[in-house]
Amino acid sequence: MSTNPLRNNTRINQIKVNKQDLKQSVTLFDIDYAMMSYLEDTVLPNLDENGTVLKIPVIYGNSERWNGARRQGVYRDAKGKIQLPLMMIRRTSVAKNEAMSMLNRHVSYATIRKYSPENRYDRFSLLGSNTKPKYELYNVTMPDYVEINYDCMVWTNFTEHLNTVIEQLQFAGSYWGDKDKFKFNTSVGEFNVVNEVGEGTERINRVEFSLNVKAYLLPETFDGEATTKKSISVNRFVVSTETDMTGNGRLEGLLTTPSPYYDNKDLIDFLSLNNSRVETPVANNTITFAGIKPIKAPPLLSSVISGTITLSGEPYDIKVYINGVRYYYGTHFGVSYATAPGNLTITFLPLILGFDVDTEDEITITGKFIDI
Repeated sequence: MSTNPLRNNTRINQIKVNKQDLKQSVTLFDIDYAMMSYLEDTVLPNLDENGTVLKIPVIYGNSERWNGARRQGVYRDAKGKIQLPLMMIRRTSVAKNEAMSMLNRHVSYATIRKYSPENRYDRFSLLGSNTKPKYELYNVTMPDYVEINYDCMVWTNFTEHLNTVIEQLQFAGSYWGDKDKFKFNTSVGEFNVVNEVGEGTERINRVEFSLNVKAYLLPETFDGEATTKKSISVNRFVVSTETDMTGNGRLEGLLTTPSPYYDNKDLIDFLSLNNSRVETPVANNTITFAGIKPIKAPPLLSSVISGTITLSGEPYDIKVYINGVRYYYGTHFGVSYATAPGNLTITFLPLILGFDVDTEDEITITGKFIDI
């Protein structure tokens, strides 16, 4: 069997991932389910018909169901009985979200699960000062951001019920889904109301509308490799005694081992630095992070930093997030920095973002900076 020399096939890195502990993928089915469950459980109202409470079920409109419902104007079961009330939804298109394009497929973000089954019966205070609890680390590949469109139809017995459905749909928030699972930015399109009563036919009360969902997709595996990789943190550090004598007092014949840390101190200190700050804007599209000092990358790394901000023509590794979503310097915002008070001001571009950043939003910066 041939092997890919670019992959690390060492068995020490092959750690079992329990699927019950971690959702490893985001599929089209997950997005469909999030939309349907949110509509049925949260958005669609319970209807009162002569003292009887009716819940509106939501079904997926495959080709046969959708074409039959469009042709007849209503949906019938296998025995020909009209199903009222009812909502039908179908996915019509999936397109790449160009505003959230992923430029580097190898970028991933790390998450930590502080509890590990290996720590269940350990008493860390009795194991020595060099022993620390083991954490489970997950490196998750960045997903692809997409826009998905849905067509929807809702049938009710009475116009009053249909009005209530439209009011609830219009009032629904921006993020749809299960609060404990996935939530996606969703907008409702124009409502097309149909009220028909034909001679010898049933009354038809129907509303048609569309949904635009900004979501993301992450396959469980790609090219034979998992997109979510698990590792275990180190629980013990063993340091041997070293002597570094490089000055005038160096002793003849003494065996010394120079420390590699001092040979690469600037590089190691920069790579180990990773701070974060969270603020809420005090004015629309503008926010200031006070009392911080961006740290310039060593010359060895300054040419390879990408997706960062630029101050006075120099790149700085600081990333910006709006409500947990990453946005990019030069495309979605500009920055300025006042050295004396240490104020980093970010000005967002609402025409490109597609929305205004206001006091309801949470802005996070992460990267190479320190508090002053």
